[in-house]
Amino acid sequence: MDYRRFEQTPDGLWRLGGEGAGFELDKPAAGLFTLTPFDGLTVTSLEAVPGEYPESMALAGLRRPHHSDDGAEVSFDSESRIPFGIPTVISHHYKLDASSLAVQTGFELPHAFELRSLTAGGLRFHGSIAAYAIVKTPSAEGIVKEPAMTPFEDRDAELYKGAIPPLAILLLLADGRTVRFETGKDIWRWANAARIGDGVSTFIVRSEGGDLICTWSLYVFAPAAADTPPPPGRSWNITWSIRWGDPASADAEYADVLDLRAECGECACAQATENYLKKWVRSHLASAKEGDVFAVKIGGGRFCRRAGHLDRGRKKDLSHWDLPALREFARWANRQLRKSGAELVLVCGKED
Repeated sequence: MDYRRFEQTPDGLWRLGGEGAGFELDKPAAGLFTLTPFDGLTVTSLEAVPGEYPESMALAGLRRPHHSDDGAEVSFDSESRIPFGIPTVISHHYKLDASSLAVQTGFELPHAFELRSLTAGGLRFHGSIAAYAIVKTPSAEGIVKEPAMTPFEDRDAELYKGAIPPLAILLLLADGRTVRFETGKDIWRWANAARIGDGVSTFIVRSEGGDLICTWSLYVFAPAAADTPPPPGRSWNITWSIRWGDPASADAEYADVLDLRAECGECACAQATENYLKKWVRSHLASAKEGDVFAVKIGGGRFCRRAGHLDRGRKKDLSHWDLPALREFARWANRQLRKSGAELVLVCGKED
């Protein structure tokens, strides 16, 4: 893979050089990004709004790029400070490889900050969108089923609205290429308004002018009693990703295949499952050679509520799903296998 680096430009932006997806940080505003995974599609992040001051009013602070030795991965830490009112800090950690962008967004809201509203921003997808599917968060534990695609009509309409974000949004472009948005495994953090109390979360997906737009309102203060004070500020983190490219085929020939759901039916967020997966990868490191492709058959992501899987045993119910955890496992596995010229893929699809 061609070595890629973040470089600061004379106009104050950070751009990712080399071939592959285009990524510009601090465009259109401090901390925000513009991603071009391929020609014909642009993804732009929307500004967060903690309280009354939007992220576009923030002052750019920390900007720290990181580059892997083999050039297969790059990442970027950014931090911006809103100095007005009760000062707040918004941070983003961006991690890119050849077919994905993973993001962690954090808010540092001081105790003196009155939590009346917190919007985490969102995304605008601009391109020739032909069809879409919204994967809703299920009510019961189990393997998540992805719905069939629906034709995307070029008209302004609300496609989804709920107190819990979609697990994923799948887009099919007119030229047949695909892109997908996925929330992180920490669904409970996205929908934490009910746990905090006296507030609501609202997540909206809509079409507007031919674009698909997602907006994320994490909290709006809505007390039952007029004299109820707003809760104090707190730290808040959410994770999500954008992925593009063709998925791995179940019919391809692989050096070895692990059927995860058959061999280990537990949620992949559980430590025991993570250990099992890493042990399987390590067992192949000594014999892996140039061109070998190993596959983990996962069927689909599993939705789960057991808080113990997140090292929060004192809680009883924390909703999460394990597909993002499996993505992170695959990223770790490929760091090990690339040293031998091998790779690992996740094979999704229907359960047998």
